[in-house]
Amino acid sequence: MNRTKMPIILRAHHLLCFLGFKGAGYSKEFVENFERVYKSVYLENAPITIVSFPDEICRCCPNLAATECRFEGKVKMYDEKVVELLKLYGLSDLEDVLPSEAYNVLKKVLPQQLESICRTCEWFTLGFCRESFYRKDLWKNG
Repeated sequence: MNRTKMPIILRAHHLLCFLGFKGAGYSKEFVENFERVYKSVYLENAPITIVSFPDEICRCCPNLAATECRFEGKVKMYDEKVVELLKLYGLSDLEDVLPSEAYNVLKKVLPQQLESICRTCEWFTLGFCRESFYRKDLWKNG
């Protein structure tokens, strides 16, 4: 697609993180950055390119060491599972995508499938995401 704005680089699993975001995070700097990206992507539907490596959100994460997350193996698994579901349910091109297109596809996914991706995430265990997986009618996009 030809859009005037450059797409925001976004890790695939961050599409799910947006659903449970409650304004908490690792640090004030991290939360402010997350909120900025959240606003552009989730609330304003800015174009994204979906990736499986550190993105704009990771830039302010204390777990980012140089160019890789300290938990890259686990986090990359989250990304790969989200990408697999996006492709399975009809989103094959992950470059220059509107978030609403990705969320329309993710709405086809069973809540239990989303839970299985996030089950080992520290934020999921705090209860930030579970309700949103079952209340897709509350999603801002899609």
